[in-house]
Amino acid sequence: MESCLVYESPSVWGFLVGVLLALGIYVSYVPQHVKIINRRTSEGLSPLFLFLGSTSGFSAFVNLLLTTAPARQCCVSELDRFQCLNSQVGLIQVGVQTVGYTLILVLCAHLTRPRIETPDSDGAKIARSYKWFLVYAGVNLAIAVYFLVFVTDYSKTLKFANLSGLVSTVLATGQYLPQIHTTYVLKHPGSLSVHMMMLQTPGGYLWCYSLFMQPGSRWSSWLPYFTAASLQLILLLMCLYFRETHPEQQNDGSPLLV
Repeated sequence: MESCLVYESPSVWGFLVGVLLALGIYVSYVPQHVKIINRRTSEGLSPLFLFLGSTSGFSAFVNLLLTTAPARQCCVSELDRFQCLNSQVGLIQVGVQTVGYTLILVLCAHLTRPRIETPDSDGAKIARSYKWFLVYAGVNLAIAVYFLVFVTDYSKTLKFANLSGLVSTVLATGQYLPQIHTTYVLKHPGSLSVHMMMLQTPGGYLWCYSLFMQPGSRWSSWLPYFTAASLQLILLLMCLYFRETHPEQQNDGSPLLV
């Protein structure tokens, strides 16, 4: 299979960088996880921000799951173990990111349940967002499995993969608008971890480049992360600006996490 040739000369250095990026992606979410656990509140986190981010991440995961399908077919007959594993680094990275971000929504949904008082409270909105995310993820995963198992024309699979990438980009764009608004109104990050964003923003651009350089890379796979990194940079600059210009508004439950 001629298409397998692109996977047959993997760089050991590139593989190690890809694995370190995957580890770094998850570690970058740990400050946010810990901050929510310590504060026991989702204050400062827009429910829509969490929902759009989770659905955007899952759409990107579906995109990579489908675009890396030819590489997995090559793994069966033409690639050795290292070549096969290297061809799936992008999928692993996106999978790790999806788990790391979605865990924020999961923690907020469970830790804010005792605070739910009215249908319009943030806790109730986050609980609803969590339920809708489960529906969205289930439907998209079912469609992806259908394409992988029953559709033999890869061009059709690729069309849906590109659509998932575009949906992820649109959701990532919309994700930051409510969070930027929430941060602007509060004039402080609240439960939004600045440390997390300081790790993720430069890492996001590096990750985007890594996905771009992956064998068999598609534009629909790296575009969502370039968009997200650019918008996250704007949000990070806002948080740093408000911390300097409105110190009286800063209300952080933990001195170790910004």
